[in-house]
Amino acid sequence: MGRFLGKYKKIFGIFGLLVFVCLFTAFMAPESFLKPANIENTVRWTALFGIISVGVSFVIMTGGIDLSIGSVVALVGCVLAMSLNTTYQPERLTQAELQGATRTMRLNNDRELPFKQGDTLLFLNNVYTVASATGDHLILVEEVKASSQEGTVILAHRVVSMSDEQEASVQRGSIEMGLRIITINGSQDFKAGDQLNLVYDVGLPQIFSIAEVQPAGEQTQIKFYVRRNQVVREPATIFVSIRSQPFSTPIGIALALGVSLLIGLTHGLLITKVKLQPFVVTLCGLLIYRGLARFLTGDQEQGFGSEYPILKQFAKGDFLQLLTGQEFVFDLPMPFIYLMIIGVIAAIFLNKTIFGRYILALGRNEEAARYSGINTDRMVIVSYMICSFCAGIAAILFALDLNSIQPSGHGEFYELYAIAAAVLGGCSLRGGEGSVLGVIIAAAVMRVLNNAINLIDGVDTSTEFAIIGMVILLGVIVDESVRRFAARRVAA
Repeated sequence: MGRFLGKYKKIFGIFGLLVFVCLFTAFMAPESFLKPANIENTVRWTALFGIISVGVSFVIMTGGIDLSIGSVVALVGCVLAMSLNTTYQPERLTQAELQGATRTMRLNNDRELPFKQGDTLLFLNNVYTVASATGDHLILVEEVKASSQEGTVILAHRVVSMSDEQEASVQRGSIEMGLRIITINGSQDFKAGDQLNLVYDVGLPQIFSIAEVQPAGEQTQIKFYVRRNQVVREPATIFVSIRSQPFSTPIGIALALGVSLLIGLTHGLLITKVKLQPFVVTLCGLLIYRGLARFLTGDQEQGFGSEYPILKQFAKGDFLQLLTGQEFVFDLPMPFIYLMIIGVIAAIFLNKTIFGRYILALGRNEEAARYSGINTDRMVIVSYMICSFCAGIAAILFALDLNSIQPSGHGEFYELYAIAAAVLGGCSLRGGEGSVLGVIIAAAVMRVLNNAINLIDGVDTSTEFAIIGMVILLGVIVDESVRRFAARRVAA
C-alpha cells in the first residue's frame, strides 16, 4: 500500500488541488460555477487544453521542451480553414460590352457561347432575353436600359412558379418559415449546397442555400429553406452560384494533420541530427509558424461561416445528443471523448509498451540509454511528432469550436497552459518522469482556475497569466526540492 501511495502521490496531490479549487470556486460563486452550462463549457476547454498537454508531456519526459505549440495551433487551424474554404461562383460568367442602340451585346471571350435563343441573362442588375446568338454577339429582345457599358453576364433562369411544401413547412410564429419550391424550365446540374439567388425587379437578390434539386419532367424543382421572419416574394428570375472548395473534408483534415506531423519531424531532426537545443528550435518555431500563418492568410481572419454543420457537431457537439438525438441538461462535450481516447492510448503507450520505457529511460539518462542499445534519436523524434500531432488535433477542434481564426493571435500562450499542466501533473522538467492521468487532471486545474478568475467577484481577470507563471515556477521549485531531498537520502 505504501509503494502504491508513493508511486501515485503526485496524482493524489494534484487531484486534491483540483477538488479544493472546485470547492472554493463553488463556495465563492455558487450560482455561476454550478450551472450545467458552465460546467460543460469548463469540461470542453479542459479537454482541448488537455490534448495539447498530453502531447507536450512526452517531450518533457525526454528532457526536452516545446515552445511552439500555440503557433502550431494557429498554423494548422489556418491550413484547415484554407483547405476547406468554400466559394460560390455564378453558373456562367463572361465579360461583355453592351451597345444599347442596336440591342447588341458583345462577349469578350474566345470560348463557345454558353447562350442560345430564349435564354435569360442578368447584366448590370437588368434581366434580358436572348433573341439570337451569333459569333461573339447576342441580340436581345428587351429594350436595352444601358449603353456602351461593360459588366458581368450571368446566365439566369425564368421562374415558372414558387410554392410551399406543406409537409416540411414549420409554423413557428411566421407563415414564411419552411420549405419553398421554385420550378424552372429544363434540366439543370445544380446540387444541394449551391446558392440560390432570387432576382427581383427592384432591390438586391436574396440568397439561400439549396436543400434539394429534383427533376420534374421537362422542368426542375429547386427546394430551399426560409428562416423565421424572413419574407420571400416570388422572383421573375433566378441564378445559381456553384459551391466549390479546394479539397474535400477528409483531405483537408489529413492535410492539416500532415502539417503538424511534418513540424514534429522537423523539430526532432534538428535536435537529434543537427544537435540544436530544443529550447532554441521550438522558440524559432514559435516565430516561424506564426509568421507562416500570417503570410499564407494575408494576415486576414479565416473561418468556416455556416458551412460544415456535421463536422462542427463532431468537433464541438454533445456526445449523448449525437448518440441519442435528445438534449440533456448536462452532456459530455465531444472534445472530452477525444481526450479520453487520446489519454488511454497515450497511457498504454507510455506504461505498457517498450517504447514508453525507452522514453522514460531517455529522460533519466540519455547517455546510459544509448549505451544500453536504445535508439535515442528515434525516440526523441517520436516524442516531438506525438507532441505536434496532438497540437494538430487540438488545432482542428479549436478552429471548429471558435469558427474563426485570427492568425496573429489564435493559439497565443497555449504552450504555457500545456507546459504548466504537464509540470503540475507530475512531469519533471529534467525528464524521466510523467503520468498521463496526472497531466489531464492538471489541465482541469488550470481551466478551473481560469474559470474561477472570471467568475469570482473582486478578482482581476488580468491576473490569469500571472497565476499561470506562478504555478509553473512553483512546480519547478517543488520538483527540484523533491529531487534534492531524494538525492540526500540516497547519499546517506
